[in-house]
Amino acid sequence: VSTQSTGGDNHASWEHLRMSIPMLLSLNVAGYPFVGADVGGFFGNPSVELLTRWYQAAIFQPFLRGHAHIDTKRREPWLFGEEATANIREALVLRYQLLPYLYTLFYEASVDNSPVMRPLWYEFPEDSAQHSNQKEFLVGPALLSSPVLESGESTHYTTLPGKEVWYNYHTLTQHEATSSLSTIVKMSTMPLFIRGGSIVPIKKRLRRSSELMAGDPYTLIVATNSKGEAVGRAYNDDTKTFNYQKGDLMYREIKLSNNQLTNRVISGSYASPEVERIVLLGIGKHSATLNGEFKNQPSREPWEFTQHPSREKLPM
Repeated sequence: VSTQSTGGDNHASWEHLRMSIPMLLSLNVAGYPFVGADVGGFFGNPSVELLTRWYQAAIFQPFLRGHAHIDTKRREPWLFGEEATANIREALVLRYQLLPYLYTLFYEASVDNSPVMRPLWYEFPEDSAQHSNQKEFLVGPALLSSPVLESGESTHYTTLPGKEVWYNYHTLTQHEATSSLSTIVKMSTMPLFIRGGSIVPIKKRLRRSSELMAGDPYTLIVATNSKGEAVGRAYNDDTKTFNYQKGDLMYREIKLSNNQLTNRVISGSYASPEVERIVLLGIGKHSATLNGEFKNQPSREPWEFTQHPSREKLPM
């Protein structure tokens, strides 16, 4: 993975917020994944609305940094009022929850140079309508971010590409692929969708730092496609040394197929945290069996369950 970089000294304006997305997408597909834009703009003083929206967009970008010129006004979130503080805190909490997924993407980028932040055409090249879409982006193959980029926006429209279903990350509601999904906008709105057929590893426990999260257990979000299948990967190491280059790592594939959720080691032997929670989306009335050492349960003693017909999700 490349060293970190920003897009340069930007300005506290809605135009520069919008420009940051195609700029960072271009750098990612050019093989420079660890990039970001100064949140709120390097020059100038952002409004409460602009700073909030910038954080809500930037938390899904590879490099997240609040940074400004010495002559600008202080811009710690708590200086912008209780509502803004709460909304920015919510965004940052989501960033921390997604760190296991992001860390996996960065490992994969170091192996095959795959971009962390992806234009929609990268995953959906057959959809020519998305070749010019510069307002939305994918985080890896599984998540689609559609940030609010206009001041005073009351209704936001999101493109959900492809032919498979998508799930609202926050409500877990299922949506069909569409060119125009509308969302009523509030200041807390952060449109984020999970691609059907994906498994996303996250960590839900709130800590003061990522270092304190190291031993926390995983939550797996299993978002099934129309065939009731899903796949994802999770990477882990000590996060501090280069020992992963000697094989001191753990890279796993987690797969739901034929109504079985399996956990397979791709490489490494590093001791990884347990899985404490699995959320299955879109499985309807299907039944499934979990095989693998989740919570130290050996494969000879699989967990079995049947989805309740009146629910769209099944937390375990």
